[in-house]
Amino acid sequence: MSEERNEERLELEAAGWRPKDRYGETVWQNPKSGFWYPQGVAVTILREGAETDVPLKPEGGT
Repeated sequence: MSEERNEERLELEAAGWRPKDRYGETVWQNPKSGFWYPQGVAVTILREGAETDVPLKPEGGT
C-alpha cells in the first residue's frame, strides 16, 4: 500500500468512515449517509465536505 493511500485510510478512519473489502478493493461507508464509496471518492467527499445522498458506482460515476 502506498504511503498516500495509507494516509487517506487513516484520515477516513479518524473521521468515522468504515472500510470493507469488496471484490479485492476497499470501499468506505460514509458515517452520515451510510452509502459506500471507493477510497478516492470517499476522501474527496470527506475533504470537500460534500453532502451527497446519491451513491456513486465503484467507477465514481453516478
